[in-house]
Amino acid sequence: MLMAVLSVMAVPAAVEARTINVRGRVTQQGSGEPLSGVTIYNASSDKLLGVTNDEGRYAVSADDADSLIFSSIICEDRQEPINGRLTLDVVMVPAAQELQEIVVKAKGSGKALVTEPADLDVEGNFIRLKTKVKIPPRLFNSQVRMIIQPAIYNVTRKHVNFISPVVFDGWRYADTQKRMLDWDMAKDPLAKYQQVKTTGRKADNVIYLIDSLYVENPNDDFMCVVMSSLEDYNRIIYADTFEIARGTVNPLRFLNYQLAGAPMNEERFLPMPEMELCDAAGEMNLLFAVGKSDFDPSLGNNAAEMQSLINEFHIIGNDPDMTLKSFTIYGSASPEGSYDGNLRLAGARMKSAMRMIMDSVDPSLRRNAEMNSEAEVASWDEVVTLLRADGRDDEADKVQNVIDSYAGVDARSQRMTRLPFYRSLIVPDYLPKLRRVRYHIISSRYRPLTLPEIAGLYAADKSGLSRYQYWRLYSAADSMGLDREQVITNALHSHPKFAVAATELAGIMLDRGENPMSILEPFFADESKIHSLPMAMRYDMAVACMDSARFSRADSLLSDLPDNPEFHKAKIYCAALNGRYHEVMQEISEDSPLNEVLLLLAVKDNEHAYNRAQKLGGSAIEEYVKAVAANRLDDYITAISHLENALALDPSLIEVARVDGDVVDLLDEEDLNSDDDEK
Repeated sequence: MLMAVLSVMAVPAAVEARTINVRGRVTQQGSGEPLSGVTIYNASSDKLLGVTNDEGRYAVSADDADSLIFSSIICEDRQEPINGRLTLDVVMVPAAQELQEIVVKAKGSGKALVTEPADLDVEGNFIRLKTKVKIPPRLFNSQVRMIIQPAIYNVTRKHVNFISPVVFDGWRYADTQKRMLDWDMAKDPLAKYQQVKTTGRKADNVIYLIDSLYVENPNDDFMCVVMSSLEDYNRIIYADTFEIARGTVNPLRFLNYQLAGAPMNEERFLPMPEMELCDAAGEMNLLFAVGKSDFDPSLGNNAAEMQSLINEFHIIGNDPDMTLKSFTIYGSASPEGSYDGNLRLAGARMKSAMRMIMDSVDPSLRRNAEMNSEAEVASWDEVVTLLRADGRDDEADKVQNVIDSYAGVDARSQRMTRLPFYRSLIVPDYLPKLRRVRYHIISSRYRPLTLPEIAGLYAADKSGLSRYQYWRLYSAADSMGLDREQVITNALHSHPKFAVAATELAGIMLDRGENPMSILEPFFADESKIHSLPMAMRYDMAVACMDSARFSRADSLLSDLPDNPEFHKAKIYCAALNGRYHEVMQEISEDSPLNEVLLLLAVKDNEHAYNRAQKLGGSAIEEYVKAVAANRLDDYITAISHLENALALDPSLIEVARVDGDVVDLLDEEDLNSDDDEK
């Protein structure tokens, strides 16, 4: 029994493979130059893992026991086992290649420029041209200059853009230029493009045309033409223009992704409840000793009157949602005696009362408030009003007669003392009523309206709400049976600079497949303020830009956003659309078989793209992509068959085919010119 146990224990346990991140650099044998665009596959699953960047570097994830296949259009495929290595550098052997040459029209028998087949590759909003032009020795000698000027012509908009020229000088021509006594090379606008022939007299010369051009809409129809001229010291001896590429190579036009709108979840941008002004006004009946200005709490009802006012301050101070804005106390003196004396006395009494009030109010409450006292002398007209109010019209008429007869205030007061009822009626009953104190308190208070109150305002006037009120209503719209989109649309119409409303509306539109560019664009007019906009708004704008083929703009907006789950998908697809395939190839390829084929076509791994395309379905787009893959391998019959299938399923694809450098050569003249016939 013991031996059996030992026997079982002696059997080695199976070692499970683990997933590791493998990094490395791919270079070319002989030159040691880094190889960009090398595609990397898992040898066992044939799964696409990644592609090398401009420095030949890569980073992929795979099991430590797997092998990697490195594939390049200019080198032999290379397979390397991982064997648990985290770093795996690879040297690839160049493949034997033949220069494909197309002789294009040139003036003169037996003389012609020769060019490689050229593609106008699209990466984001850039069209990139890379090709070679061979200058035969019979077309060139040492005493001439050849100017080769490429240009990208936008057929859709009928606009031409010149890109960097090539200036190729014979050695005698270049020497003559240098020896001219009055010639300054800095004056030659073509000097920075100059190349001088260094090969033998009978050797061909190969000129590289490599440049890029920014375009607003890469979906337009483009062609590349080359204008060339040959000149000696004083005349042009040869000139020609020929087309080297028609349509753009842009397989990622069919990249399949869906991006939802981002929710508005940054609290600092949400509208806050508005401050509402609350006014309080009242009167106190404070008594002052005759001719005295000091406030005496023991007189009359002074203590109770003052306490009532102080209680109002306490209410404000004890409410955390209220703050005191201003307090003003107004005091009136009765008009008997000297006017100036009465005014001074009234002012002194108000200051005395204000000191008493301030001593009783918390300093923190009145720290930022305006505190004022104002004094005035009541007029004799007020006595007339009081008498008439009590039905004493006869006495009122006599007082009015004094007012009308005497212009000066002091003269009126002196004459009033002669009225027979002055001491018995006016002094005890009416002058005390003119010695009054009024006050005015202004406070601010957070008092947001309730949802029913806001809904009532919205029902009465859908354009009259504040930002906060719209936001409250929008947030609760579903539970209140309201149309959320209509609420937020009205909010944006009422407050055109309401970023939160624009962001929410943009998200709603993106979720149903509409482009919200027109709503968002006004917020992005000032470049200096973009960083202060909500991240959700910047994300929505980036998605709208991707939908409008403004890929460089989208890339700029997304680059400033964190790489979190909310924004990650947009970031990786935008990176692909802007030509950074090596960063995202593995992740995007896992999204769908179609996307994998499109990325393989983008990096020109045409054989793998063709093989993968055979496994795609039969939709119009998939048939079109199969046509592209077959045409890349010169399988024209298969390519035409797939293209015909695609156009039968979706005739609108003919508009894409007419501008697509991958299939435009499969179209006949009728397909290319049908629009012109209709016109």
